[in-house]
Amino acid sequence: MASDSERFAVIEKAKQEWECTVDALPSVVCLVDSGGIVQRANRTVEKWGLGPVGNAIGRSAHSVLHPDCDGSSCPVARGLCEALPKMHEDQSREFECYSEATDQILQFTLRPMGNGEAHGAVERTARAVLVVTDVSSLRRAQHTLESINFYLESRVRLRTRELDDANRDLRSEVERRTQAESELLSSRNNLALLSEQLMQAQEGERRRIALELHDSVGQSLCAIKYAVERAAIMVKRPGLGSPESVLALAIDQIQATADGIRVISTNLRPKLLDDMGAASATSWFCRSFAEIYPSMSVNTEVSAENAEIPPRIATHLFRCVQELLNNAAKHSQAANVWLTLSRDESQLMLLVRDDGIGMPLAADAARMNGSGLRNLRERAEMTGGKFSIASQPSGGTLAQIIWWLNPDAS
Repeated sequence: MASDSERFAVIEKAKQEWECTVDALPSVVCLVDSGGIVQRANRTVEKWGLGPVGNAIGRSAHSVLHPDCDGSSCPVARGLCEALPKMHEDQSREFECYSEATDQILQFTLRPMGNGEAHGAVERTARAVLVVTDVSSLRRAQHTLESINFYLESRVRLRTRELDDANRDLRSEVERRTQAESELLSSRNNLALLSEQLMQAQEGERRRIALELHDSVGQSLCAIKYAVERAAIMVKRPGLGSPESVLALAIDQIQATADGIRVISTNLRPKLLDDMGAASATSWFCRSFAEIYPSMSVNTEVSAENAEIPPRIATHLFRCVQELLNNAAKHSQAANVWLTLSRDESQLMLLVRDDGIGMPLAADAARMNGSGLRNLRERAEMTGGKFSIASQPSGGTLAQIIWWLNPDAS
């Protein structure tokens, strides 16, 4: 068996090797007693600029780490004072604190030593191993990583909100375009219906003109032809009587035919509209309307001048006046109707108001989409205006067409 001296030599060699290994560690490693007094320390103390390693022996761990600190409010001293009394044989203690003196974040680990056989005074008095590690770089890296993660999460949240807003705007745009397509389809359907009604109206107008020409002009021309032929025979055969009376009847018939043709022409397009203008034609039509419907009082106020109504609006304005007054006569059951035509610097306004029964009920709402009102709306919109019609609280109906004009429009 090996002698005691050989065993001590082996142990001493192992201690030297262990000390060399400990001295190479980047952490401060100390053996401390139950009061926190340093019994041994590695040379990392010198590397940290805390003085010679020999000066650390016999001093408290706090004074070694903070030589100029009184410990009254030092987190290192407070942490060591709380950890040392609570140590047990089978339990290690760890804590971290920031050292303002060295601008370091230090991690403290206290590991209790066993009660095995000791081979020196130092080992017999030591109660724990204190390992002090500078984790400043690690914690700062973790803090930087957390900051980066927080920044990235903030960016993700912001980008998510932006995407949500973009998706919401996109959905709104899709809904708007869907609504626009629906309105366009409805407008196309209305245009097709209007075109069909226009063709029907044209055919109806042609039939009416054909009937008027046949019944009025045609019959009159036949009568005139017969009278002229009768006069020619009477000239050849004086015994039949004088042709003068027959020719006088033919002249009267020609005059009546001319008057009938003038009436037909006026109904198609008043000559006054081309000769004088839309304001004068409107006043004339209101007077003629009052003669045709004597049971309805027509009150006319035309303050706009002929020259103030642009030519592109004139014909449509006159047709709108005709349609509105005819509607009042057909549907309103009114005793009075008021028509106002005015012009200011920015707009031309046509108002037609009556004291009749007002707009139809919901059951008769289909009349609101009739060809007459649709034609009024289309005429207004195609000339840059807006048509509206509604019942009045006091009774009756108010129809309005407004055309927006340039101040120098003519």
